[in-house]
Amino acid sequence: MRVPVTISQAVKAQTKIVPTLVWEDGMDEWVADYARHLTFRVKNGTSSVEETVKKLRQFRRFQRTHGVQYHQVDDDFLLAFQGAMESDGRSTTKRRDEVLSAVHDFFKWADGRGLLTNHVQTAPKGEYSDLPDDYVFPISSEQVSVSGRHGQAYVKWVSTLTGGAEHSTYGARHTPTSSEVLQLGEIVETQGRHRVRNRLIMDWALLTGARVSEIVQVRESDLPPFDDISAFFSDDGSPKMFEVWVERKNRGRSMLRVPDDLALRTAEYIACDPERLDIVNSALGGTCRNDNFVFLSERTGDALVTDSITRIFRAFFKQAGIKKANIHRLRAKFITEKIEMQLDRLQEGGVYVDPTSNWEETVLVMAAKDMGHLHPVSLMPYLHDILQKRQTKDGELEVRSAESRAQSLKSFVNQMQSRLETHAGLAEVARLLEGEKVSEAIDLLGDVQDQLRELIGIRT
Repeated sequence: MRVPVTISQAVKAQTKIVPTLVWEDGMDEWVADYARHLTFRVKNGTSSVEETVKKLRQFRRFQRTHGVQYHQVDDDFLLAFQGAMESDGRSTTKRRDEVLSAVHDFFKWADGRGLLTNHVQTAPKGEYSDLPDDYVFPISSEQVSVSGRHGQAYVKWVSTLTGGAEHSTYGARHTPTSSEVLQLGEIVETQGRHRVRNRLIMDWALLTGARVSEIVQVRESDLPPFDDISAFFSDDGSPKMFEVWVERKNRGRSMLRVPDDLALRTAEYIACDPERLDIVNSALGGTCRNDNFVFLSERTGDALVTDSITRIFRAFFKQAGIKKANIHRLRAKFITEKIEMQLDRLQEGGVYVDPTSNWEETVLVMAAKDMGHLHPVSLMPYLHDILQKRQTKDGELEVRSAESRAQSLKSFVNQMQSRLETHAGLAEVARLLEGEKVSEAIDLLGDVQDQLRELIGIRT
């Protein structure tokens, strides 16, 4: 009897080569996972994936050199990377755009995998149910319509940084000038209810570089009580700089450096502002505990909603005639002023500023230290913007004009007047400043002296 035999042929599975990235300390896990995704899910060819890995290698080398974690990468850091590629002189605008696009796609993948959360925008804002209206994605995107191979159109979210400086939509955002900030401050101080609160919110953004989502986190317990005036000054009478820790969404803790005068005005607002006291009485039953948020919602007594602040200041900016900007751009103004100050200090100290010196790194490190919560490399785009305005044809740095410095002084004097007038014990200083008797004001109040010198470069 014959036994039937079935002969089957084994089909050998196709072997695919997956390009990867290896450093001295081991394999780059994120890039390796992304390469596998492109190979097996997207089904890109080996040569295509290899080209993508080469582009990511440029970015990852820059990222590792500066010690920046994935969750810390934002538009400013990507602009710094873009500037580094440009200064290297070995790549065209087209190539730089291709690299940035590859990096943007890489971060979209990481966001989609849950390695990052709400880090890159990949859908219309309205489709994010858990995000406030004022949420700013660390890596920005814009929606474009793309034609496929067979003529069909589809929507894709792409980087706002490609196309070079002239065509990048990122550059469309406007940083308010000193005169615009002055005008904005005047409107905030004279319009509607909660004028003291609104001015404080503006100054927290302008003087600490805080985001709106960080400002609303500030609590009473972060600052000394107003009746303990000595706590706002050091033993030698010099002003204190307060450190307030806040949470940045999906990005860990961040420190705000709060000047003593802003801290003092905020403490006075907590203790004395009648509109805030009304909220405490009505929404919190009159209890005043030091775990309350500083800026309260009238309806709930809880922290003021970020959307409300954005809406309020949108009206203020519109009234001031400041276009393509909102309260979030006051942070950019804060950063710009810090860098301008450091450049002025270098020049006043006789430092020769030219492209062959290492002054750029010095400025960035000094400014970052002064701000207390930024990585130096993330300030590079702001420095480059300033240089475009101040660098001469021979590469030297132009000294800020007397008009610019006078405008900065006027801005500072006006701000100090409004701050000092809220405290009766400092009214005399406000009077001296109003009469432009700056030297007398310096002699009278040591803490103001240091701030004036820092801003206008006075030496004694």
